[in-house]
Amino acid sequence: MGKVFAVTSGKGGVGKSTVSVGLGVAFCRQGKSVLLVDMDEGLRCLDLMLGVEKETVLDLSDVLCGRELEDALYSCPLHPNLKLIPAPADTGKIDAFSFATFAKEATETFDIVIFDFPAGIDISLYSSLPKGSLFLTVAVPDPVSVRDAAAMALQISKAELYARLIINRFVYKQSLKMKHKNIDGIIDTASLRLVGIVPESEELVMLSVAHSLKKRGKAMAAFSRIARRLDGEHILLPKIKKI
Repeated sequence: MGKVFAVTSGKGGVGKSTVSVGLGVAFCRQGKSVLLVDMDEGLRCLDLMLGVEKETVLDLSDVLCGRELEDALYSCPLHPNLKLIPAPADTGKIDAFSFATFAKEATETFDIVIFDFPAGIDISLYSSLPKGSLFLTVAVPDPVSVRDAAAMALQISKAELYARLIINRFVYKQSLKMKHKNIDGIIDTASLRLVGIVPESEELVMLSVAHSLKKRGKAMAAFSRIARRLDGEHILLPKIKKI
């Protein structure tokens, strides 16, 4: 049975989908078979980030309507072990029962399944994921984003689900000017345990053009650390100035 991670955020614009792709690539480079599932109906973007937008014909809605899982899988050209199922182009195509059945099948097929959920506190589909799924809430070190992460944490806690925090787009010098003067302040406000910090990076901004990340870049190093922690390894956080 594969491990399931659901990437979430309070509001959009924090790089949630970029984090989903970064983690997918990191797990792939660790020898895992990975499935990315774009859950953002009507606003999908993972196909662009992975460079398969011209190939996309079928999507998640087709699988939920009875098509074979393999029919809607798209391989990332630079990472053949990384597969994508695009989100439906229209809204209202995902029902909880069919989605739960699909999610269970996906975990029986892949080592890692990452669901990239749309931003917002609508968690109606979260409980349809297999038991033990871990929700990764993404926030940037900005007071508004951190407060949104706290709102997400509350909703997830009420549903008796498990969540962790990923801080994205981190810049040490900028963080000193923010309301939260250190990482502990962000963690306390968000009320979530930290699983990793991803630095601000031009690489991540250009992901939809390059469709991959440099193996030795800071961004990839951050995603690799997070992936290894999520896989059960004890990986220390680097000194904040060096992230």
